[in-house]
Amino acid sequence: MKSEEKSFYLLLAVWVCADLLTAMFAGFHADEAYYSLYGAHLAWGYYDHPPMVALLTHCSSLLFDGILGIRFFTTLLHGGTLWLIWKTLNEEERHAPRAAVEFCIIAASMTLFVAYGVITTPDAPLLFFTALFFYLYKKYVGMAADETRKSPKGWLLATGIACSVAAMLYSKYMGILVVGFVLLSNLRLLRDLRVWYAMILALLLFMPHLLWQVDNHFPSFSFHLVERNLHFKWAYPLKFIPDQMLAFNPVAFCLAIYFCWKRRKTQDRFERSLLFSIVGFILFFWVMTFKGRSEPQWTVAASVPMLILLFSALHEEPWQKWIYRLFLPIAALLLLARIMLCLNVLPDESGIRHDPSVMESIHQLAGDKPVVFVSSFQKPALYRFYTGGEATAISTIYGRRTQYDILQLDTAWQGKPVLLVGNLKGVEHFVMDNPNLKYYSTDNFQCNSRIEVKLVDYQIEGDSIWMQYTIHNPYSVAFDFSHSEFPTILSVAYHVGDGYSKFGCPTPANPVIPAGATISGVAKVPWKRDVPMLFTLYNGMFETACSSPFVLCEK
Repeated sequence: MKSEEKSFYLLLAVWVCADLLTAMFAGFHADEAYYSLYGAHLAWGYYDHPPMVALLTHCSSLLFDGILGIRFFTTLLHGGTLWLIWKTLNEEERHAPRAAVEFCIIAASMTLFVAYGVITTPDAPLLFFTALFFYLYKKYVGMAADETRKSPKGWLLATGIACSVAAMLYSKYMGILVVGFVLLSNLRLLRDLRVWYAMILALLLFMPHLLWQVDNHFPSFSFHLVERNLHFKWAYPLKFIPDQMLAFNPVAFCLAIYFCWKRRKTQDRFERSLLFSIVGFILFFWVMTFKGRSEPQWTVAASVPMLILLFSALHEEPWQKWIYRLFLPIAALLLLARIMLCLNVLPDESGIRHDPSVMESIHQLAGDKPVVFVSSFQKPALYRFYTGGEATAISTIYGRRTQYDILQLDTAWQGKPVLLVGNLKGVEHFVMDNPNLKYYSTDNFQCNSRIEVKLVDYQIEGDSIWMQYTIHNPYSVAFDFSHSEFPTILSVAYHVGDGYSKFGCPTPANPVIPAGATISGVAKVPWKRDVPMLFTLYNGMFETACSSPFVLCEK
């Protein structure tokens, strides 16, 4: 084994140990607790993401309790990501003096790449399988250039590429962009029968998730393509580049763009795939900001081609010295941040610190009762992590739907004792003197979040609209609009700007809907031209959007 290979494996071992120590002692993000809920309910899909992150947390929980029960396999996967990227580098580059040290310095300076070696999110497996894809793709284009184009090795590599593509998609939907940009960089691939075989095989492997989407009415696609991007603000495209500079690090981002421009005429097919992927991710998500908000981490898959390109360009003179002058100080700052994470001294705004005493206080209030959190999907996950108690979330009209809307744990608690927690209206009991976190204990819970209201027909008369609608009660117990604790009001809400303009509908003539039954109603409310509307239910404490899509009523 070459000396640089030995140096790399030694540094890789140190890196993985540092990730494990950070994973053990650093505070964790609330989303990680949410993903641990995924792992406790394995399925082929989830409301927010594909299932790979659930498999990570589930496997971790089989070996460890606590935070390592969420993060263990993330740290191992990150070590594998580094190994794959190292093996993708040209052999002569890997054997150059100080290559292992310089590679690790560059990698350690890339902000989100480092973070996802510890924090469990769908981005962690996406990075690993993206690295695997580029590793196999480089071997494939190298093999395709020699005289053994018809050898079985090509079909074996195509099979591996198909599996890596499917795994990227099972990690995060952004994986399709990696494939798309690589195909754009080398359109001659579309003439290759093995490429079509790989694409078809990847689709077949991904089919269980697509069938899950069909069975659940495409919740993930609706959320990512429609629900989370309803409004445009000029701040979105203006802050995109600064956000990306922080996500990668300003030096890496600027130099990567420079080298993409400098090498734009390269005839090397693998290098072209790197350039297309880096520029493609940045341009694609910048354009998407004109539709709605774009999160900085959405481009994280570009870290893999960026790391390969930067090392290839910087390990030679006269650029080599800048690895130590620019990248090394940034890596040192990120190491300091890692230490601060372990010491739990980062500010609360970082989202990494959580006070378990809040959840323990709620657990004392609840006792054996399950807890229903209103308009917060992170708090029930944290409650479950810290206390082991039963909890769920109720989505309101002002929030968004989550995995809890698919699990529907609250359906089993209708008519039973629960503790409600959240920003409840008309309630004065506070959790630990927190005015934004109130609680209400009941022995006869009635939830309205699964009630289905559908618009059957309507007629517009001037500035008013007559509506015929149906109300379906999917619960196993009767639903009472005149409930003693949760009297419910039906309203029509028009989506205006960032809020809603609501108009009440008359209470049904028969206020009690038997279990599984459907009743009809008629209401007259003001009509707003070119404004979508939906039905809501308000029970005096919180308001939920019924299980009905937005409707645009026109003459």
